[in-house]
Amino acid sequence: MQRVSALMLVGSVLVGACATGEDSSVLPYAANLTTVIGADAKAEDKERYRVVNTPDADGCVDEGAGECLKPQDSCGDDGVADMLVDAHGKPLTTLCYPTGGVAVENIEGDLDKVGNNTVFVLDEADDGPDVAGNVTLDGNNVTLFGHGPDVSVIAGDLHIDKNNARVRGIRVQGDVVIDKNNPSLVDCVIEGDLTIQGNNVALALCEVWGNVIVKGNNAFLVENHFAKAPELAAHNTVCNGNVAFEDADDDDAVSDDELGDAIACSSDDASP
Repeated sequence: MQRVSALMLVGSVLVGACATGEDSSVLPYAANLTTVIGADAKAEDKERYRVVNTPDADGCVDEGAGECLKPQDSCGDDGVADMLVDAHGKPLTTLCYPTGGVAVENIEGDLDKVGNNTVFVLDEADDGPDVAGNVTLDGNNVTLFGHGPDVSVIAGDLHIDKNNARVRGIRVQGDVVIDKNNPSLVDCVIEGDLTIQGNNVALALCEVWGNVIVKGNNAFLVENHFAKAPELAAHNTVCNGNVAFEDADDDDAVSDDELGDAIACSSDDASP
């Protein structure tokens, strides 16, 4: 059953040229853009995310107003970044997407072999699952990039089995299991369960319909919607803006009036 996401498709904001072959000069997202994810409780406009140009040198995303956010320190002056912030607008973690030195491969049908330092791209056609079976990311520094969870679909499970994976703008109709460290999932829909066993995992702007199990350390969970996560508890877990939802009308979609209470986030250490 395909559930329709009510999220804004952040992936479509970053989309630039369409990748062809293995030309690292043609990436599926535009350079020099940063998406700041997480509402600042002090701000007048409490949007879940906003897209800005990546600053150069010592510049700030918010020059002279609030916290000085510098995604370029991690991702470079022309970098592509997702920057997660806490409820006070302070940076939690910065996720960098490659802008060169990688292979780019379009995925049509199955994704059988995953090499290191590769950007895999799911297409933007609304034509059913892009990958019919399961996907295992068993290469290091891999990016799996879709054009939003309403069009870029994996029919099976997603297993992250190597370090530094970046997954953005996709739907997984099965389960997601994260076994390794430093991965991220942004702008996603997970119809099954999410199990986080690796460390330093970032999850943002995702909608999870199954159970959420956090076993790893140092997870960052920002602006997600969860159906079955009354409390998120693990060592040094940091949260901002996570809320529960209930599909009250059973239409396999989440509308604003089906969003509920904030989900508590507890940790061995104090979190913002």
